[in-house]
Amino acid sequence: MADDLPTEFDVIVIGTGLSEAITAAALTRIGKKVLHVDKNDYYGGQWAAFTFDKLLAWIEKARNLKSGEKLPPYIQDTDTNQKRLLLSNDVLTTLNLEVECYCDKAPEIMKDDRSTDGDEIYNIEEIEMAQSQRDADNDESSESPQSQDPSSEDVEKTPNQHDADKSENSKSPQLQAPSSGVADQVGSNQAIRDRTAKEFTYQDLKDLWRRFSIDLLPKLLLCRGPLVELLIKSKVARYVEFKCVTKILTYRGNRLVQVPCSRSEVFSTNLMSMLEKRMLMKFLSFCIEYEKHEDKFKEYEQRPFSDYLKSWRLSEDLQHFIIHCIAMVEKNVTTIEGLAAAQCFLQSLGRFGETPFLWPLYGVAELPQAFCRLCAVFGGIYCLRMTVPSLIIDETSNRCTGIITDEGQKISCSNVIIDSSYLPSALLSDEPDKEKSISRAIFITNKSIYPTETDEVILFSLPSSDLSYLIRGLEISAGSMACPEGLYIVHLTCLMKSNAKDDLQEVTDSLFNFEENSGKDGNKKPKVLWCTYFNQIGYNVKERLPSNILTVDPIDSEMSFKSIVAKAENMYHNICPNEEFIPSPPDPEDIIIDDTSPQKNGKETGENAGFSGCEENEEIRMEDNEDENTSTTSSLKPNEM
Repeated sequence: MADDLPTEFDVIVIGTGLSEAITAAALTRIGKKVLHVDKNDYYGGQWAAFTFDKLLAWIEKARNLKSGEKLPPYIQDTDTNQKRLLLSNDVLTTLNLEVECYCDKAPEIMKDDRSTDGDEIYNIEEIEMAQSQRDADNDESSESPQSQDPSSEDVEKTPNQHDADKSENSKSPQLQAPSSGVADQVGSNQAIRDRTAKEFTYQDLKDLWRRFSIDLLPKLLLCRGPLVELLIKSKVARYVEFKCVTKILTYRGNRLVQVPCSRSEVFSTNLMSMLEKRMLMKFLSFCIEYEKHEDKFKEYEQRPFSDYLKSWRLSEDLQHFIIHCIAMVEKNVTTIEGLAAAQCFLQSLGRFGETPFLWPLYGVAELPQAFCRLCAVFGGIYCLRMTVPSLIIDETSNRCTGIITDEGQKISCSNVIIDSSYLPSALLSDEPDKEKSISRAIFITNKSIYPTETDEVILFSLPSSDLSYLIRGLEISAGSMACPEGLYIVHLTCLMKSNAKDDLQEVTDSLFNFEENSGKDGNKKPKVLWCTYFNQIGYNVKERLPSNILTVDPIDSEMSFKSIVAKAENMYHNICPNEEFIPSPPDPEDIIIDDTSPQKNGKETGENAGFSGCEENEEIRMEDNEDENTSTTSSLKPNEM
């Protein structure tokens, strides 16, 4: 299929992670010819989301991948003044992978003990009961589409081809914001499910594989963060829908408690005294505009944030809330870093809901696919399952002049953007960079860690017992199109210290009911049905590459997308230093009337222009109003019924 490709591009992008996808979309928006390839059969790389069966396949592949021998990274082309940089397919980006299953592994269709003449006799009653149960389960909720399955064509393949499946998902009430009556019914159904929880088996999980969408690298969008602004400006928001994070939790007094975020929540909580409430509000008001009061923190600027909080005479509980739940930083960060993080949190409050965070329906993997779709709309060419064995380096100019495909075709280009995990291992650090590597765990549970009558998106932030690192957790439910009704997905993430299971063990034991730690409180905790632990690894590039080869780290330890967007913008301006980063696309009516008509910026005036609040549990759709009778603005608003 590579023979059908053009032989010349402005930029070739290798890897479909989020930074690469954003940069590719930005380049095509200004008319650059872009070829975007990936060795996998799905979009996103380390940012992918999988159905349950695809996750099991990914785990098996990661387990079987062995690091290859470190060979010289370059070979000389004797016929020309060129050399080839040999790329790799065996750099280990996933280590210490463990899988545990705690639900009944016995198949639902059981064989009868009797047999006649070697023929197997089945218990017909059990077969019919099991089949009826599965049929009932299939009717209860819609199938979540498998967004990563490729089509039969590799070339010019457009992302988000599962959109049609979404529109056919007629039994999914979550696709539209529910009315109060529907919401009440959903809450009632949830309460009933909690009282009569189904005992899921491993076979149930496998049978319901299509209804899972499990992220490898879950993150949240700050409501006033750079990615939200970019989604609106670029109008990529029309391809993605969101839910508000409804609760932020932490551990106090050996129990999970809700962190008060808004002013009303602070003064209504019973977690602190009235004096503490006033002191907290005073400090948060200072954080909003701390730059104007440099004299208040100057002497603490490079000292630990915890020292600065003590200077305010804040109680230990208030310090915990501010460090771990509002700033969401490690205890040893500097004061200036802590104040900046707290300010980002506070500035995003109230834009779309009670918390400052958004979660994409179907998961974070929708974001790179959405930007790939924008790139394809403006002429980018996509090839999945395409291996690039080598890059062509001109020795005279020390610049990359093109690639060689797995079919031997030479394709020239001016610049290459590449996921660093594609580089040969000889160019990467021998040991993982722990600042770029994370410990991850994914749990499928039978009930929420903080049960309510409605589907929630819950963020929780828990420091380790020695306060040396912070563990962030995210619980998502069927309302986020991440799992079947009656099940929950819990993600845990922290910076890698040793291996994932050891790093997260303390928190998992306190949150969940495993077979070995059920104890007297076992029935109160969510039961883990299935889980996996793994480390996602980042390496340093230890050798200088040609200046027109731009590398991207596949893993990012931040909870938000600030550094991801910054990296994409830096790569874009490295290639196009004087161009606007992803200009707003022209209005649809302008394209129809006159292809050369000027673009409308769709700019908004006022701090919250074009935005409306989000009620708890409503999905958010960032979309453009394309009605020709109204002005075209990018907005983030609750879905229309």
